[in-house]
Amino acid sequence: MKKIALIIWKIPLILQKLIMVGGGGFVGILIFVEVFLRYVLGSPLFGIEELILFIGMWLYFMGASYGAFERTHIKAELINIWCKNERSLAILRTAASIITVALSLVLVSWTYPFFIWELVRGGTSQALLLPNVLCKSAIFFGSVLMSAYFITELIDNILLCMGKRQLFISLTAKDS
Repeated sequence: MKKIALIIWKIPLILQKLIMVGGGGFVGILIFVEVFLRYVLGSPLFGIEELILFIGMWLYFMGASYGAFERTHIKAELINIWCKNERSLAILRTAASIITVALSLVLVSWTYPFFIWELVRGGTSQALLLPNVLCKSAIFFGSVLMSAYFITELIDNILLCMGKRQLFISLTAKDS
């Protein structure tokens, strides 16, 4: 059971890394091709900017969710300068995690109807006629992943408050 849970835990991470590395490399190649075609040959490739936008949306939201997984997302933690007591810091981090989880769940509740609306509407992009849902679904899936990782961080912070060993941080340490 634990092995299955670990596999389920790793699948989104593998997909995120593939999207970030593969997409980043592909965008770099597309930009190089566009610059070469436009400024060297004087003839831009039609729709390349649109393709870069589609990939860029996935890069942005998978990068944001991976930052949430790594716990390297932007935080404004100044409290540890004044507060030196580890237990008090754990309690404050737990409170911050509760707020973060609440806000991320609000984001999911906003992006889900947007995703469904785009799926039902079936609109396409102007140049390449790609389904818009391919681009805009990154917002929903990225927010779902961020929420899941923020929830795991909250669980770890609660365990830390209780004086117990963190569960998910140890999973992360073993995977690295």
